[in-house]
Amino acid sequence: MTIILLMQSLVLAQGQGITIDEQAILPYWKNYTQTHASPARLEEKRDILMNCLGDHLMIKRAQELGIENTKEFQAEWREAEEEAKARCERESINSNRCQGMIESIRKILLTRYVMEKEVVPKIKVKEEEVDQLVYSHRGKKRGKSLDREKAKLFLVEKNKGEALTSYVRELMERYHVSIDNHALMKLNLSP
Repeated sequence: MTIILLMQSLVLAQGQGITIDEQAILPYWKNYTQTHASPARLEEKRDILMNCLGDHLMIKRAQELGIENTKEFQAEWREAEEEAKARCERESINSNRCQGMIESIRKILLTRYVMEKEVVPKIKVKEEEVDQLVYSHRGKKRGKSLDREKAKLFLVEKNKGEALTSYVRELMERYHVSIDNHALMKLNLSP
């Protein structure tokens, strides 16, 4: 019985084809602690978990969409993989670390493709927002004038975070992912 409780406490989130445990969240935890203090509050730990979940869910969605099999992805992936291998050789990076880097690059490309395909198209920018931004930059000495297209791109970028958060929540529902707040609160990966 104790072993079952211990195993459950290690699973922070799970759903259809997704399990986030201490090993899965560790790189995100380390990244967070490099720029912040060690997370103590549930909200901080939840933010780290949501970043981890977002990446895992987007990779799962990319696989579902067959992104890796597209010619566009394959071409970009081959080029990125060759560059990574050349860098590993130039810098004498050991093969395990190099494979880890290459896998990280693959995941980044996949998530970017999902962002471009499913998140960015959902970002709606109102013409009034564009007008307001363009108007607010008139007459200011910023070196360049802000045209409508640049203003719209700026507003899309500005709204990406909110759209991504919403998209990850949609994926959590789609894949029936639930978070174990009790296990998350207990989580402490600090040395």
